[in-house]
Amino acid sequence: MEQAKPVSRALVRSPWGLERWLQKLPSVELVRPTHCPHCGAASQPLGMAVVVQGHGVRSRQVLGPAEPGGPALSREVQVRRYLCRACKSTCTVAPWEVVAHRLYTVTAVAWALALWALVGLSLGAVRQQVSPWAIVGASTAGSWRTVRAWLAAVQQGRLLSRVRPSAPGLSARKAAAHVAWVVAGYALPCSAAPPLSVQSFWGAVHVA
Repeated sequence: MEQAKPVSRALVRSPWGLERWLQKLPSVELVRPTHCPHCGAASQPLGMAVVVQGHGVRSRQVLGPAEPGGPALSREVQVRRYLCRACKSTCTVAPWEVVAHRLYTVTAVAWALALWALVGLSLGAVRQQVSPWAIVGASTAGSWRTVRAWLAAVQQGRLLSRVRPSAPGLSARKAAAHVAWVVAGYALPCSAAPPLSVQSFWGAVHVA
């Protein structure tokens, strides 16, 4: 009889941050999901065998600065894979900054929108701050369509999912400002309040 194969995949964002993850790959036990994201089966039922078990690692490219104003980076991270013995589906566990189907971190996305909408940088200048790819075509050197694509994804609920769509009729830049303001509100309070653009960077983890 042919063995069943994994039928689907999902990304689970771990509480571990990217910097900590890069210093030392967490063990299978440390970042194992509490349940299967597909069928909901408990990963480790009390007194029973592990259901969501380690299934190796794979490399993933991650783009964007590690901190507001820091250099734009291109890094490779080893993310953990798990297989659910109940439904035969697989999932990937990655640092919290990593978003499904996107190369850029969620903090880079929020930072880019804030730089464009709150700081007032051009899209070309935003690219220089956020993208590690210095060589671009002459026709796109002064712009960056990716930022508008991120904004559209937010408006459709596919990115920064806790941000409600802005009111219809707003310009793209004003809609991006709405996103940046909301995300900034999720940043942890501190004694010396940083600029809103910086708060947008750090608040992104709570709204992705």
